[in-house]
Parts: sequence; C-alpha cells; structure tokens
Amino acid sequence: MKCKICSREAEVSDFCPLHLEAYRNVVEKYAVWEKALGIEWEEYLVQIQKNSLTGEWAKEVVKDIITRESIDVRKN
Repeated sequence: MKCKICSREAEVSDFCPLHLEAYRNVVEKYAVWEKALGIEWEEYLVQIQKNSLTGEWAKEVVKDIITRESIDVRKN
C-alpha cells in the first residue's frame, strides 16, 4: 500500500511512517491547543497550517485532513 500523500510505502495505515507520525502529532497536540485556547478542531487545523513553525509533513497531513473533511479555510 502507498501513502496517500507522498506515495512512499505505507505499512500500517494510509500514511507512510513519516506522515503517520505527523498525523499522530497533529491529533495529540489538538488537546493542548483546545485546552489553552478553547478553539475548535477546524480552527486548529487552519492555524497550524498557517504557522511558519509547523513542519512540512504536518502541513501535508493537515491539508489532507482539511480536504477530506471539506473544511472551508476561507471562513477562518
């Protein structure tokens, strides 16, 4: 199976090991952002996508999530 983002070999999920780790980090860190800032999932995704400190793999994962969940980034 291939990673749906980069076409590297995916062993366990739809992501290669690099994108899977980024996905896990994005999901895990949401709890911290939600507690600290009280933001919704969609806003969190938009904010980390815009953040210059967000890594490239995480941005690619977030772009995939935004696309799959049909989140309108223009409203944020």
